[in-house]
Amino acid sequence: MNYLIFGDIHVSQSSLKECKIIFKEIIDLCNKYSITHVISLGDNFNNNKPTASELNCLGEFIRGLGSRKIILLAAQSHESETVELSSVDIYGILSDNVKVVKEFKDGNHLYCGHFILSESNVNYGAKLSKEDFKNYIYCLLGHQHSYQIIKPNICHLGSSRYVSFSEANDKHKIVALITSYGEENEQIHFLSLKSPTKMVEFILNSNNSNELEEKNSKNPPKEALQDTILPKNGQVGKDTVNSNSSISQAQNPSNLSQIELLCQKLDKLDKNTKVKVKIMDFGSFRGFLPFVNKYSSKFETFKYETSFEVVSVDNQKCQSTEIKSFRESLSNYLKNNKIDPTITEILQKEIE
Repeated sequence: MNYLIFGDIHVSQSSLKECKIIFKEIIDLCNKYSITHVISLGDNFNNNKPTASELNCLGEFIRGLGSRKIILLAAQSHESETVELSSVDIYGILSDNVKVVKEFKDGNHLYCGHFILSESNVNYGAKLSKEDFKNYIYCLLGHQHSYQIIKPNICHLGSSRYVSFSEANDKHKIVALITSYGEENEQIHFLSLKSPTKMVEFILNSNNSNELEEKNSKNPPKEALQDTILPKNGQVGKDTVNSNSSISQAQNPSNLSQIELLCQKLDKLDKNTKVKVKIMDFGSFRGFLPFVNKYSSKFETFKYETSFEVVSVDNQKCQSTEIKSFRESLSNYLKNNKIDPTITEILQKEIE
């Protein structure tokens, strides 16, 4: 028997095209490695009331898996209406090949669940720790979207696609493959998916005029991925993920402004890239705003957010009793400063 395990694909209306491509890659891997069992670690959908198109997307994937045994974890976080009922139950009702569970246990060999542990990188009120799963050979968990090994036998597989920009540093989106399951020559592999849409986040800060900070899913993650989940013979598969740690700092070789350098980089990116620009000061916000429409039109996913303090005309921090909103602050700034009329018009439209 050969098992393929993946997690947290979060099928949504806006991601249907990407999810179908990822599902096809998973089916191709199943065919290539003669997979007999497929396990989804939960959050198959992004909400507990999926649309007909979202239901069909997962349904077509299940049909594409043919006669393989399929185990779907029904996560509490996104796809369960109550403790008992979830949006994936229908697949278990319609097909004897599909089993819908809250957790999966195979003796002391394999455990699959959808939650975090006290040792997880993303830990908000975890009730369990690695000690609760020390008797299993493998414990594979969903819910956390970035890959993490928790030695000696636990792995958060992470999401199967880039769902949020908190994952922009992730170099890989992966699936787990266990070959010769339960046999003497059993091995576990972590395979990098090729089809997830890449994600990149830029940080604009005019106080750092010679650098443009870039967080890019093409670059290595913060922590190296180590082969620490081992099969019984101590060997790992050839396709296991490895990387070194770093965050890219894109130097500005020609003294271009950050805005010019950012535009150059955005122009070179594939239109399918998921892009976010985080703006740390008002000067950068004012300089980049005229380009927002251009890049919103180019990329299917393009977001920008501001992260700077609102100040009054005399450069004093605004108290809530003085200025109630960013909109009011910006209106006052435009009113009391000599701003180019074209930029003023653009900014006024933004705050209307």
